[in-house]
Amino acid sequence: MSCNRQTTYDILSTFFDGVPDPNAKKEVKQDSTKLASNKNELRSLRGKKESEFVFHPPFQERACTDCHNLEEGNRLLEQPPALCFNCHDDFSENYTYLHGPVVSGNCTGCHNPHMASEKKLLERTGQDLCLYCHEQKDVFKNEAHEGIDDATCIECHNPHGGDDQYFFF
Repeated sequence: MSCNRQTTYDILSTFFDGVPDPNAKKEVKQDSTKLASNKNELRSLRGKKESEFVFHPPFQERACTDCHNLEEGNRLLEQPPALCFNCHDDFSENYTYLHGPVVSGNCTGCHNPHMASEKKLLERTGQDLCLYCHEQKDVFKNEAHEGIDDATCIECHNPHGGDDQYFFF
């Protein structure tokens, strides 16, 4: 006995409600005005337009095998930062002092390897980027940070490293 569409429907509809009948005529006609309106509504609900995302070029080009071994369950070809340095400059040799995530190779602690809504594929923006790891109370008890309000940390500090222990530009 072979399972054709009708047999499958007969079996499934016996056990489940709402199984679509393969013989029912489908309504193909759509109101293009309503469709366009729905897309705009979805964009406004998300708060971002699709074009506002920043894509990592290999991800955008669907060049998954540049970073992943698909035969081994998408395992990375190498671990960061070595994987990242296949395309990006290894800037760690340029600085006397390195930020902790740079030393540990934790590029994805700040950067999304596929896409993000922020430039440089950042996971967070402004002070939120740094305060995700650094305690706010410790940062703001430093006199140098008095009155900075909403200034971003990277206005003064290089997020990767520097020639002094505070990574000043």
